Amino acid sequence: MGVPHPPIPPTPPRLRELDGLRGLAALAVALYHYTCFVPFILPGTALPALQLPWGCDGVKLFFAISAFAILVTLERTPGLRDFAWARARRLLPEYWVAMALTGGIAWALGPARLQVDPRSWLANLPLLQPWTGVAMVDGVYWTLNVEILFYSLIALAWRAGLTQRIDRLVAGWMALRLSCWLLPVPAWVQQLLLIEHAPYFAIGLIAARQWSGRALDGEALALVAVVIAVTALTGDGHATLLVMGLAALFAFVVYHRAAWLAHPALLWLGAVSYPFYLLHAVIGYAIIARLQAMGTGAEGAALATLGGTLALAAIVAGAADRWRRPALVPALRLALA
Repeated sequence: MGVPHPPIPPTPPRLRELDGLRGLAALAVALYHYTCFVPFILPGTALPALQLPWGCDGVKLFFAISAFAILVTLERTPGLRDFAWARARRLLPEYWVAMALTGGIAWALGPARLQVDPRSWLANLPLLQPWTGVAMVDGVYWTLNVEILFYSLIALAWRAGLTQRIDRLVAGWMALRLSCWLLPVPAWVQQLLLIEHAPYFAIGLIAARQWSGRALDGEALALVAVVIAVTALTGDGHATLLVMGLAALFAFVVYHRAAWLAHPALLWLGAVSYPFYLLHAVIGYAIIARLQAMGTGAEGAALATLGGTLALAAIVAGAADRWRRPALVPALRLALA
């Protein structure tokens, strides 16, 4: 039996600002791919004059948001099976639809470099690519693999009662990161413990506990200082600045000093951010290559592709609930039985 969980204080209303942040994170990653990364996938593709090289850091913001949301979700969840079911129901339907659309559009538009064979496509269905060794239908799926591993680790920690003291959990995680820096720890162990991404998840965990009113301001500040110090010692300057920026950003959000993030446009972007993230990369590369081959300039191709993938994401997001209920729910329940 796990450690019993005492009653917790009522959770404050949903932080809509996080939805706006999620939308901005997805937009930043997409702009990075369209303005900086596409020639690495399709050599010879022209880039627009205005580029967003830091947009790839939107992934780190995703991790921090996920840690915040998952900790709050776990504290409202009866048990691990319910949590696993809720996560699968949230992630898999849109993921499977995005896989189908990505595979089909890559096959129709080409080039061949963006395509995967049918066997690899089927092997992508369970979202276990790092452990099965198959080629990903879309390279951005690597972040979902990281997310699923985080869900597993934090759910086990919650079941053992370790999330009752986030300060100890985060400090222990930072100690593990420091140990991996000092000692020859195998790479697979570091991957399993999410050592590389731990500081970003840690910022989200601290912010969630601060938001729920179960951590003193001084304790949270000291814990953030520990995360920053360990990142500075074990990482590089960019990672340290990024962790500092995330800590400041989440402080503004938690203390309701970022109301602009709840703007309706950003909330809409947040609502479609998950399918948009899944759909934007390979489909976007294929569209950009086709448009440029037809004579469209780099700027016009990037803007048209951004609008097209956002529209496609809105369609998928709008139909997601309908897809989950009649057709996909029985399959999910069978998989988790």
